[in-house]
Amino acid sequence: MRRDDDACPCGSGATYATCCAPFHAGAEPPDAERLMRARYAAFARGEHRFLHRTLHRDHEDRARPERDFVASLEKHAKRARYRGLRILDHDGPDADGIARVLFAVDVLVAGRDASFVELSSFAIEGGGWRYVGGRSMPRSAAGDLDALRIATFPL
Repeated sequence: MRRDDDACPCGSGATYATCCAPFHAGAEPPDAERLMRARYAAFARGEHRFLHRTLHRDHEDRARPERDFVASLEKHAKRARYRGLRILDHDGPDADGIARVLFAVDVLVAGRDASFVELSSFAIEGGGWRYVGGRSMPRSAAGDLDALRIATFPL
């Protein structure tokens, strides 16, 4: 059973209670990187309503009823084991208000490696940062993570 005094899954080194739990409870992350970390922790801890709440209005999943979105994530969560997050780079916001975060996720789905690298975009909407969308690739295709930056992300 996951406890609030356990290490936060986002990899910050803080406890869940002092890191991502306040965001999952309704507080707004102060920047795009913190939102990205909180979204990862939400996947890892099953905080699926937070994932829906933090979608930008332009994200295609935002048009789905929340209950359907949450049900699909609950089904996925039964097969997924999130094992780690690594922030590789971040920038912004730019002149259009878009901030980006490049990160790597170590995850198993149904016992198979499904790790990936993603370049995500975020924008402020309704008083907080929201996930606009992302482009991802399998971790195995990303090469040296130490050298990977937003400017060199191949997609």
